[in-house]
Amino acid sequence: MTLQKKIARSVGKNLSFYLTGSILTAITIMLLVGAFAVSHSIYECFTPYFDETRVEDASFVTMTEIPEEEREVLEKAYDVTLERQQYTDLDYDGTRLRLFAATEKLDLYTVSEGRKIEAADDIVVTYRYAKANHIAVGDTLHLAGRDFQVCGLGMKPDYAIMLYDLSESAADKEGFGIGIIGKDAMESLGGTVFYSVRYKDQSLEKDFRKTVYEKYQTIEYLERSANSRISLMYREADGLSAEFSLYCPIIMIVVIAVIAMVLARTVRREGKTIGTLMALGYRKSELIRHYMAYGMIPAVAGDILGVLFCIPFSRMFCGFFFGDAEYIAYEVKIPWGLLAVALLLPLVVYGLVSYLVLCGVLKVEIIPLLKGIHQEKTSRILNGSQAKLGVIYNIRTVCVNRFRSITLVIGIAVATLCIVLGGAFQDAYADLLENKVPYAMLGGQYEYGFNTYQSDGNPYGGDAVFDVSFGAKADDSRFNLIGFDDENQFADLCSEDGEPLSGKKYYMTSAAAARYGIAAGDTFCFYNTVTLEETEVVIDGIVKNDILSLVLTGKENAAAILERPADEYNVIISREKLAIPGELLKKSSSLQDYRNMVEHLSSTAGIVLKLLKVLGVCICILIVVMICGMITEESSRNISMLEILGYRDREVRSFVLSSGHLLVPVGFVIGVPLGYLTAYSMVLASAQSSGMRMSLPVRAETILAAFVFVLVAYILALALSGRKIHRVDMAESLKNVEE
Repeated sequence: MTLQKKIARSVGKNLSFYLTGSILTAITIMLLVGAFAVSHSIYECFTPYFDETRVEDASFVTMTEIPEEEREVLEKAYDVTLERQQYTDLDYDGTRLRLFAATEKLDLYTVSEGRKIEAADDIVVTYRYAKANHIAVGDTLHLAGRDFQVCGLGMKPDYAIMLYDLSESAADKEGFGIGIIGKDAMESLGGTVFYSVRYKDQSLEKDFRKTVYEKYQTIEYLERSANSRISLMYREADGLSAEFSLYCPIIMIVVIAVIAMVLARTVRREGKTIGTLMALGYRKSELIRHYMAYGMIPAVAGDILGVLFCIPFSRMFCGFFFGDAEYIAYEVKIPWGLLAVALLLPLVVYGLVSYLVLCGVLKVEIIPLLKGIHQEKTSRILNGSQAKLGVIYNIRTVCVNRFRSITLVIGIAVATLCIVLGGAFQDAYADLLENKVPYAMLGGQYEYGFNTYQSDGNPYGGDAVFDVSFGAKADDSRFNLIGFDDENQFADLCSEDGEPLSGKKYYMTSAAAARYGIAAGDTFCFYNTVTLEETEVVIDGIVKNDILSLVLTGKENAAAILERPADEYNVIISREKLAIPGELLKKSSSLQDYRNMVEHLSSTAGIVLKLLKVLGVCICILIVVMICGMITEESSRNISMLEILGYRDREVRSFVLSSGHLLVPVGFVIGVPLGYLTAYSMVLASAQSSGMRMSLPVRAETILAAFVFVLVAYILALALSGRKIHRVDMAESLKNVEE
């Protein structure tokens, strides 16, 4: 029998091991390549698109309009491209449609269906909104008292993610869209004026911003990096790559443990064969190479399966993520370099593990090998015990085969981790929706943001406040400063120590405090995103609000920071819907919008969470089937003896395969806290990127559901393994011969 024939025979005997190792390796490659394919595709598709359409570096709003001739002066003086833009919000058939004037220099719209604007009554509508609301090229839209002809469906690059307001973190493709019309048509409608800028020399940005602020009183300045409509896809792609880079090593650890166990077991059981081969002249190095092939089979087979399935999996994954973007004609970009590394990594790692295991096992000299280094392991545990024979047998099986038992525990723990992780995140989103979203407007139901600061004494109702975005000096992230009057709904709020809010003090929400590591009494440094002027304040208390990153203070304090009169305001928060002229507003939102956003996030994440649960179930089944296969092979003589003694098939299966009953609960108990710890780390990462502080409730229903998943997978695996017992050859098993 040649060594090559031995490999073929060994594969047949340990088929469950090779299938388990190969499938888990393939899953690792699919997850890793799929995640990075999404990231790679987003960068490769959006980056050149943004360059071609000359997407803005920043946008800003001023109190005083900048005349065209002065814009030209600024362009030459500071080497920038500057363009005036204008928009207005309209209601269309129960949805929100934001009309923009077509631009010529920056944020150039593109058309994927139909043609560009040629006539005064032409309009281009964003593609996904049009499809969701059954709008087609050639349709007529009645907007603001006039008819517009839909000439094309397309996209506006600075709205790559369709967010009505930048406080949102989920696209609303059905309820919010963009319409692009000619400049003349836009001027007749009026609306909000702002400016887009693109820097040719970034070093002149500060000087440009200072000049604009001093001459035209900049109200708001938004960099591209802080504009979620442009940058959100990049952040999601980076987060996905980081998360899946964590999962993949965990799966590989399971496979490595399995390979080490199987190889050591195989060599020990074939001690006499190895001794004979060495006596015939085979060197240890040759035998190591031979047995290394056993450990390399999962790597090779896993690589083949990974290559076959990673491309369709990557396409499916990209379709899922690009589904939130307005970019239609995307192309899946497979990171071939990473794929090569992903294929090479199992070969190197599994090969190294195999080599180290074999070097340790094959230290025995020829004579002991010929006598047989594999000795049937026995145990005296529970000698003299009155316990049932099956119980004693299973306990001894667990204790004697420690490495196999540890491998099973690790596999069940990893499977449980995946299942619990999926359930824990679903609980986190449910808690967010139930307990945190109701406070997304500080007790209000509606929020109205004005184009400019108002000084009319608020004839509309509700609470008039300052609401201005600032940058945190610690990490350059954005938060909002709220300046309120003493007599308003904020009187309902209090600090965590129960003290009602005072307009003379500064408070920070718990979401912001967690993000910036601030406690009551600490100093917080931030800067004006318009003037870049820095301010330091002492945070007197923390307000319980995990969804908004805010600093709250009285209007006089806020006015001093903003250098504006204290009787002005730019936002109204109300418990009732208010009648405010639309031309005055930059935005209007409701608490329901927040609910819809979180529900969308939950449903979007649900696909990935379900994938985690499926992965956990697969790992459980594969590991149990493999371990049971080993137990069956090693217990073939015992199985034959039990059958001779008259035990029924059901009793034999229970006797031989029930050792897992002791180990599966151990793996589950270990996996549950590991799953929650992993979920907690991901929740913290999510809080850093989104600003929302998600809680991670530990619910008995989630743990019970995870137990049911593991139990069902375990029972299914036992059912599959039980079939192997029927195929045991009694005559062959009872031979006192070592192959």
